[in-house]
Amino acid sequence: MTIGIGNKIDPVADALALASLGAPLLRDSDNTKASDFEITAEWTVVKAGGTATTLHLSDAGIDTLVTKRLNQNEAVIRTLFAGFDTWPADAQLGVLSMAWGLGPNGLGPSLFRKFHLAVGARNWFAAALQCNMGGSGLGKRNAVDRGLFRNAGVSEEPPASDPDILFLPVPGNRPNRQLGDVDQAGADDIGVIQRMFGPTRLNLLVPGTFTRGTFDAATLVAVTAFQTTEAALPNSGPFPVTGVVAQLTWACLGEHVPQA
Repeated sequence: MTIGIGNKIDPVADALALASLGAPLLRDSDNTKASDFEITAEWTVVKAGGTATTLHLSDAGIDTLVTKRLNQNEAVIRTLFAGFDTWPADAQLGVLSMAWGLGPNGLGPSLFRKFHLAVGARNWFAAALQCNMGGSGLGKRNAVDRGLFRNAGVSEEPPASDPDILFLPVPGNRPNRQLGDVDQAGADDIGVIQRMFGPTRLNLLVPGTFTRGTFDAATLVAVTAFQTTEAALPNSGPFPVTGVVAQLTWACLGEHVPQA
């Protein structure tokens, strides 16, 4: 049970504590602060499945709550991951996303041992395979996180990119690409796919066996193999293995995701 862009308020004590974080629940009728009795009553209704509510957070309250939670999460993350401040921006966002979903203490080495080993070695492509969070409805979120860690791997290839630059375009409108498609002048979306499948990255395409900028048979085989591997990862949800590079495949591929 969450509020204000995914802030957990379960148990009810979390909802009652919102005011202390600078985000008091307000009455819809007059925007005045709700009492603990009203908060508890409404929390109980929503917990039981009710959807008609009479309390809300103001936009300013949401901003305050999100900022405080992010700062709290980041403080814990720094104790868990040495060198966090030197990571590429995409890797930092990936861990912040995981902490938002699990709570920062849910990222301890006993829970994500292989992930800790991978990021400790700055092996971002390996980290992408170990970052999936458990829980329902997280298939797309996990795919985006995998893409973020792959972006980090690309950003540290020589010549290294500015670590403060986020590769992930937000939002990203991803064009579907499939067998027979060709990059037109000025486009590079199939080039992105093929570069990510190169031997120093995902190692699914052998140089000289495909036509650059063309979604040919070799690229189709690589796409299908990649989707099959992604679908087999724990907590990947219903990941489509279609040979078509659509939204979810784009999300986890990473690099400079092309815009439609």
